[in-house]
Amino acid sequence: MKIVLTAGQGVLVHGWIRAREYMTWGDILNNEKLTFNYLTQQVGLTEFMLHNLQPDLQSWIKHNKATMQDCPYMRLWDAHPINDFKCDLADLIRMKWQPDVYKSMGIYYDSLLTLGLTPETMTLFGFTLMSWIHLGFNRAHCEPIPETIAYRLFGIPKLQLLSYLK
Repeated sequence: MKIVLTAGQGVLVHGWIRAREYMTWGDILNNEKLTFNYLTQQVGLTEFMLHNLQPDLQSWIKHNKATMQDCPYMRLWDAHPINDFKCDLADLIRMKWQPDVYKSMGIYYDSLLTLGLTPETMTLFGFTLMSWIHLGFNRAHCEPIPETIAYRLFGIPKLQLLSYLK
């Protein structure tokens, strides 16, 4: 399997001297700079083209050709930061992704709880109450949170907070 490249893409992928009008998975493996990010952002290849070339997500990961940062853009592989890239809570916090990005990858409040999310670490995400609700935060999650921490998290009394939750 190979991807047909334009002349400009051939130069970006192979260099001036070795420019070719196609690229294979072997070319990607043999060139350190050819990562998912570089190929999509700099070369202009599509997710669809790269998925056709190498549909095995674990091959991308094993050869350091895709990173956790690529997860939101690897929809055709159904990439999951926790299951596929073995990330932890700190990794997710560092990503600074928006709540809908988490949701699009199948990461919800309960997923974060399994990684060790606590009311104290919720603040590190910088999400609003509506964002947490969007990710599945509900009344059952809120009830055990102490009043002072609930107020610090959302800026409203716990009783009022509970009234907003299902």
